[in-house]
Amino acid sequence: MEAEAHLTAVRFPVWTLVICASAVLIFNSPELRTLLIYDRAAITHGELWRLVTGNLVHLSNTHLAYDLVAFLIAGTIIEIRCYRFFPTLCLSAAILIGIILYGVEPGMYFYAGLSGVVTAAITYLCLHGLTEKGMWRWLCAAMLAGVIAKIGIELMLDQSFLLSVGTEEFVPVPLSHLIGTVTAILLFLMSLSASLEHPKNAL
Repeated sequence: MEAEAHLTAVRFPVWTLVICASAVLIFNSPELRTLLIYDRAAITHGELWRLVTGNLVHLSNTHLAYDLVAFLIAGTIIEIRCYRFFPTLCLSAAILIGIILYGVEPGMYFYAGLSGVVTAAITYLCLHGLTEKGMWRWLCAAMLAGVIAKIGIELMLDQSFLLSVGTEEFVPVPLSHLIGTVTAILLFLMSLSASLEHPKNAL
């Protein structure tokens, strides 16, 4: 019974729910949104936390809904299937998105949204799925191809694929999705290497 209880605890999507709950809490607090949004001027004056926390800020109901639904699905599957280093993935993607956007997009004064981290989570999920067997492997291969195609279209159009077929008011940043995907690939390769070196400790 203790072993079953431990397994259930491990497989509960704690990090996914914490991140989703944080995004909802911030969205419903104008004060927190102001304090945490990626604001280039504030970052330049030393408020470095905004490089990371801007990923948790959302500016409309639709913006929040898109990100939460996708992240909730991908994150829950990752945690239930016990794919390693998920918290590291989320934090690394958030940090790299903030730092790289600050470095290469000097004309972007504000940034908000979890979509880059969402893209990292979906990519990470698909990469792990490719190492498994059966229909799940082929489903992950199809999803990964879709993610890559989506990012390619976004970079060519310089706008979100969702926005190209809709009328949402926020301005997309396709580069954040690319950064999320690259982060996921690098962390996956690291986790794969760690699993090969320590097979008994691999999850």
